[in-house]
Amino acid sequence: MVDIDFYGGVDEIGGNKILVKDGKTSFFLDFGMGFSKANEYLSEFLQPRKSNGILDFVELEFLPYIKGIYREDYLEHVGIKYEPEPSVDGVLISHSHVDHVAYVHHLREDIPIFLSQESYLILRALEETGASAFSEYLQLKKTFHMGPNKKGDGYKRLKLAVDRDIRIVKPYKPFSIGNFSIKSAPVDHSLPGASGYIAINDDETVVYTGDLRFHGRQPELTNKFVQESKNPDPQP
Repeated sequence: MVDIDFYGGVDEIGGNKILVKDGKTSFFLDFGMGFSKANEYLSEFLQPRKSNGILDFVELEFLPYIKGIYREDYLEHVGIKYEPEPSVDGVLISHSHVDHVAYVHHLREDIPIFLSQESYLILRALEETGASAFSEYLQLKKTFHMGPNKKGDGYKRLKLAVDRDIRIVKPYKPFSIGNFSIKSAPVDHSLPGASGYIAINDDETVVYTGDLRFHGRQPELTNKFVQESKNPDPQP
């Protein structure tokens, strides 16, 4: 039996963080920022403190507190134990709008991130040119790590960077996460590379639309996704 837990994206704009699990396998559908929740507490000059790790995000309920998914440097800095293995098997990104992808920044680097080639290129551009303190989508730059100066007269902050486990998916070419067979389906949206997903295990089918439209420049993409998603008992 497939269980679906919603940690965002319900009765709000964006914030999609949907956990799909069947007892053996678990993965998130998107990991984005909720606009309505963020607007309650934040402004241009009032943002969460990076020095407080993930605690501001958890306390304000921007992020769920789930063991085994967050980055080591943020956890250890605030005295939270870092689990040796990730507790989820992947994150499927529907597209690169921040309400679907922004909080990937907080995830540990060994959780595979699945996304389209276009979404990857957009995130790379945002990461290389953006000014946000929380925009490490493809490469995680470890914070709070100290090491001795070469001269031996104290310590300095080390600049350590590690690549995330990024996996580019191709349209309608099946790939696996645990015992799920999954297909990425291009859809029409205001941003290139937007995708829906069709995930099938031994018993059920889960269909995730992300954001899509039928009135844009490529409605045929969305129409094909609808046809491919037909199933006797799909879970929306």
